[in-house]
Amino acid sequence: MTETTVVEGERVALRPVERNDAGLVQRSTTAPEIRIPLGAPKPQNHAQATEFIETTVEEGDNVAFVVEAEGEAVGFVMVEIREYGRPELVYWLLPEYHGQGYGTDAVGCLVDYVFRTVGCHGLQAVTFDFNEASRGVLERLGFTNEGRLREAAFVDGAHVDVLRYGLLRREWEANQSG
Repeated sequence: MTETTVVEGERVALRPVERNDAGLVQRSTTAPEIRIPLGAPKPQNHAQATEFIETTVEEGDNVAFVVEAEGEAVGFVMVEIREYGRPELVYWLLPEYHGQGYGTDAVGCLVDYVFRTVGCHGLQAVTFDFNEASRGVLERLGFTNEGRLREAAFVDGAHVDVLRYGLLRREWEANQSG
């Protein structure tokens, strides 16, 4: 945990994204283990990652955090606030932290934070059918698979199905009290 921790989970802490996190953000578009499951179409350089932080994180209503575990930055979580429809989750961890429960803890902390601070009725997330880890995070947190868009994205040389998940505030609250 750092001085700037906003949310603390069982295994992770969430802190605000800073411009000097551009190198971390850049990895999401360059490391194949992150870029392919995210469907990032092209690598970004450091300046583009900084611009993403400036325009998407700093200037909008989006809620974004760096995920820290054991004092190290290990990933990124964000909710994109939209004028219409449910806000959408975006999340990823560095490959060396996959499969250790950090993702579920981080996304759970973000969901809880958003439902406590943003007046939204529900959240949504999309993932590719092949991304079992992302599907697992969402399902462990109580998200419902609300549909499949067949061959809706072109990722790493192939058309893949996109799955849409949703979670209503009342479902989250029922899971937290039960």
